Amino acid sequence: MAATLLFFLLLAAVIILLAILLALYLVPVTVSTVADCGRESLRGTATVAWGIVGARVRADEDMQVFEVLLAGRQVMVRDIQEMAAAKPEEEKKVEEPEPALPVREYVDAARDLWPHIQRIVAAIYRSLYLETLRGEVTLGLESPASTGVVYGYCTAARYALWPAEAIDLVLTPDFDHEVFEGTFTLRVQIRRPLLIVIPVVQALLQKPVRQRLRQVSGRGAPGA
Repeated sequence: MAATLLFFLLLAAVIILLAILLALYLVPVTVSTVADCGRESLRGTATVAWGIVGARVRADEDMQVFEVLLAGRQVMVRDIQEMAAAKPEEEKKVEEPEPALPVREYVDAARDLWPHIQRIVAAIYRSLYLETLRGEVTLGLESPASTGVVYGYCTAARYALWPAEAIDLVLTPDFDHEVFEGTFTLRVQIRRPLLIVIPVVQALLQKPVRQRLRQVSGRGAPGA
């Protein structure tokens, strides 16, 4: 009886694991950002969603909130400033800062981790799919000449990206006023997120990688 129960528990665990892996392979992660900048206002929203689960950050001059979403509906909301201010009493104790590592240690760590970083970045690049990039900006710098230079570079970049249908960036120069206002919309899909998880897990399973990460985070020495 116990062996049968153990078998079904293991079978259920395997099925759940396979379902999660299949979902990570088939269900994309969607990242979207909407920003609106005016003369006296700035507000924006950033959303990350995977299937029916998501998280959203909304910010303007008066509030910064973090929301957890389920099927697009808000199920939890937290004020970011309150979350940052609420610290346990033991964390409020003054602790002596740890000595900073020499720059050479960071350089050595980056060199050792670079092959793994390359594989992870390559996996992210292959998985990215740009759905929408829209922007309408009015720009005026202190110097009309600087405004013209920036406008020229942006115009050249716009036509270099053409005819990408997902990209539509419009910059309107203002040579008489110092101004920066407009709207910006970005929506990106990370397809096959499992292909990103695999190189990350492969890297973290290697002891030298974990040691280097602990070292640069100040939690351990290379030989620990």
